[in-house]
Amino acid sequence: MLLLTFVGTILYASYVSPPYDKSKQPGLSLPTGYEYAMTALGSDTNQFHCVSATITTEFSDDGWYFTFCSTNSKTMPKLIVVEFNGKVIFDNGLR
Repeated sequence: MLLLTFVGTILYASYVSPPYDKSKQPGLSLPTGYEYAMTALGSDTNQFHCVSATITTEFSDDGWYFTFCSTNSKTMPKLIVVEFNGKVIFDNGLR
């Protein structure tokens, strides 16, 4: 049982990213990250609006995590990560 608990703890720790060090200034400003996210959203900017932005450490590089919701409430939100190196990722929620 102790071995199972130990293995479970190791597996859980490997999936949980460390929190962002808030004493560091982000490598990409929030306005620039938002601009990249809006560009990636393309024509969907006509029906989606940003409801949240936070820093994430869950991808290969730290970055801004944006959530866009539609004016049509039955549409799934669009989740976009803009890494501090400028790479844009559409998050489908499957990690």
